[in-house]
Amino acid sequence: MFDDKAVAALRLADVMCGDRVHTLEPELVAELRSHYVEIELAELILVCGQANLNNRAGNAAKQLLGD
Repeated sequence: MFDDKAVAALRLADVMCGDRVHTLEPELVAELRSHYVEIELAELILVCGQANLNNRAGNAAKQLLGD
């Protein structure tokens, strides 16, 4: 359904937003670098980080402040 480039980006998002240790495996780093240039990698990092922040802040707000 997704090409290799998209799968690499989704794997990055999974690592960055998951509950486990946020360490990028060397294989994922190599895969990302084979598909994206530096500026694209920076954008992916920022988008994944922003989405993660929004989700976690929203979850905390819902728990603390209610619906």
